[in-house]
Amino acid sequence: MIPRHHSKHSMTNSQRTLLLVSGIVVSVLNLGFCEQPNALTDKTPASTTREPVPDDDAPQELKRLISDGKVKVVYDSDSEFVKAARGWADFQVRLDHTFKYGLVKSRKNERWHVRLTVTKLEPKIELTHLIRLPASFKSPAVWQGSILRHEFDHVAVSLDPRALLLLRHLLKHLPVIERTLEPQEEPSNERLKQIITEVIDRRYQAVLELMRQNNLLLEKVGTHGTQPIPHRAAFFAKLYTKENLAEQKFPFVDQALKLLETKEYQNAELRFVPRDPTE
Repeated sequence: MIPRHHSKHSMTNSQRTLLLVSGIVVSVLNLGFCEQPNALTDKTPASTTREPVPDDDAPQELKRLISDGKVKVVYDSDSEFVKAARGWADFQVRLDHTFKYGLVKSRKNERWHVRLTVTKLEPKIELTHLIRLPASFKSPAVWQGSILRHEFDHVAVSLDPRALLLLRHLLKHLPVIERTLEPQEEPSNERLKQIITEVIDRRYQAVLELMRQNNLLLEKVGTHGTQPIPHRAAFFAKLYTKENLAEQKFPFVDQALKLLETKEYQNAELRFVPRDPTE
């Protein structure tokens, strides 16, 4: 954490104070998707088993995804991974954020009640991807194979600009936070930052879970990359709409309504490749 600077202003005839506090929090989550319906966890073997796949022969549309999605493609010689004989796509979302907050606190029945207003929250979000192929798949024609192209459909799901627009919007429009602390619990800077971080993390986790559910939906409709996706363009277009957010039980639909109505969100460039991997 960086050193904190805070100012204090007393309020007449009240036990309330106003504090401005800043901090940095980093959140990182990896999620992976592969060809097997029951293989949704990844042991992430040592990087010594990985050999980068040259992208000189990658189709131009995939090179765009590689660049924009910060995609690394590797052959993996880990014995268990090779035995499973399937591709795997991970996405990682790194969130760094700084914030300041105002605090109004009062004491009743020997318990502190706090009212927190987050200001100047500055999120820095980085999205990266790792695609792994078994070393046994090594081939000069690997970029033409349906398995690798299917993994780029997963990249398209997480690289959809609407996902991170949604996350930024929710972080920029945090509600006023009210909590009554436990008896003997003091409203220290660390405790108050923890409360705010929990509120931020719920929104962060909700967006990542939406991205995860959309990837699982891709696996379902495409039968794990073995069948064409019906109505391909319409499928990708629907993933981050209000209707799909509701179907996926996204908990912050109401807070996102203004964003969903903006031209930036509605006209966001979808990142899927028009040609289905199975064609």
